[in-house]
Amino acid sequence: MPQDNKAFRLLRLLFFLSGSYPKTRKECTDFLNIRESAFYNYRNELIAIGFNLRQKDGKYWVEAEDKPTHILANLLHFSEEEAYVLAKSIDNIEGHMLPAKRLKQKLVAFLNQDKAIETYLEKEKPEMVSTLHKAIKNKKQVLLKNYASGNSQTIRNRRVEPFEFKDDFNLVWAYDTDVKLNRQFKICRMEDVLETPFCWEYERLHRSTPVDVFRNTGEPNKHVEFELNVRARNLLMEEYPLTEKYITEISKNHFLFKALVAKYEGPARFVLGMAEDICMVGDDGFRKFVKEKTNKCKHFL
Repeated sequence: MPQDNKAFRLLRLLFFLSGSYPKTRKECTDFLNIRESAFYNYRNELIAIGFNLRQKDGKYWVEAEDKPTHILANLLHFSEEEAYVLAKSIDNIEGHMLPAKRLKQKLVAFLNQDKAIETYLEKEKPEMVSTLHKAIKNKKQVLLKNYASGNSQTIRNRRVEPFEFKDDFNLVWAYDTDVKLNRQFKICRMEDVLETPFCWEYERLHRSTPVDVFRNTGEPNKHVEFELNVRARNLLMEEYPLTEKYITEISKNHFLFKALVAKYEGPARFVLGMAEDICMVGDDGFRKFVKEKTNKCKHFL
């Protein structure tokens, strides 16, 4: 299996440590399901390759020096899901050892292109993204003009501190100075982005929230478990590639999905859409959530 391959785990660790906040040794070993000794071996290999792997107060991160953002995380926007697919693809290349090695060398070389972000923005992205990028670089607050929020169902101006792009520059993580919370803001919901003279005030609080296997944002603290047949398993992995790691075969052509998620909405949509191919197991909170959704659908009948 690709996930048992050393190169696969090394690449996943690289993406994990290139994220928005430093990780502890335990977070890394739990993430990769490896021993402490293996973590130190991987750490040393990343350093030997040329990555600037930093450590402070027991936490580790990969830093791109003298660059406004982490290129792997913010230019290529390799989410955990995308990194998983990429690593599997590299591992499955026929005669994969040399091509995989060359690809990793190219990724390292790409990290050293100082003007890569600016060039990409100039060619591909609108003025609003350029303004946000400049604010991140200069640590300035910006005004999101007439931002249309799907959560609050309001359209109003927001003064925020942008600090990280995601999803190929389609959204940005920013600290909302009004409600004092970190939030995702979609570029398409902004009428305009205006520069301000105000510097960041809340940098110590900047942090993007993890994304679960169903692409929901938040801490993964909700247990979801259900049984599924071959058809449902295939569709689940096609729609949500990261779920593959949490699927086990319990009998011939019969599988179990078991994972922690940030929100019930993602898995509930899938379960309701594949009801005839799935058997609910738990937890009680998830079962209750799906039941409530089912009851609300009765008026359609």
